[in-house]
Amino acid sequence: MRVIDQQIMNRLFEVTDEIPLDREAIQVPLVMEGEGKVARTKNGRIEITLPDTDDLGPFLAALPGRLREVAG
Repeated sequence: MRVIDQQIMNRLFEVTDEIPLDREAIQVPLVMEGEGKVARTKNGRIEITLPDTDDLGPFLAALPGRLREVAG
């Protein structure tokens, strides 16, 4: 089980800030899991679960498109 640290959060925020997506609109579980996922929660926020991998590059590169799909 790998836990997100501040460096990883900063990399995520670089992507979401550029979109721009308000940081208050997202929810990020502290545990990295599987292939990662992007989903809308019941309360309307966007949950971003980061994948359990050393190389976040591919996930972060695809994130803007996945966020647009979920934000609809």
